Amino acid sequence: MISIHRTDLLQVTAQSCGIVLLSLTMSGASTLTDVFRQVKESAPCDAGIVTVRLRNRTQGWTQQHNLVLRRSRPATPSSRSTDEYPSLFGEWNV
Repeated sequence: MISIHRTDLLQVTAQSCGIVLLSLTMSGASTLTDVFRQVKESAPCDAGIVTVRLRNRTQGWTQQHNLVLRRSRPATPSSRSTDEYPSLFGEWNV
């Protein structure tokens, strides 16, 4: 099992369809989740398959991972009012 320490210097490259989307050097990550979160936040695209190459320059190892980035869904409910939906019962004149 390969480990990442917060003091490690990581070189991260993300590609999609052979095009480099992101290339950054980072430290402060202690898990792959931290690295993947940074890739998702920094990548210019919202969705698609991305190949991430991770090189730990401190420890001397390299890994490659394929990620599927998805568009984020809004955290809050839609602002649509229920008045926009058609009534099933029609208008009643009383």
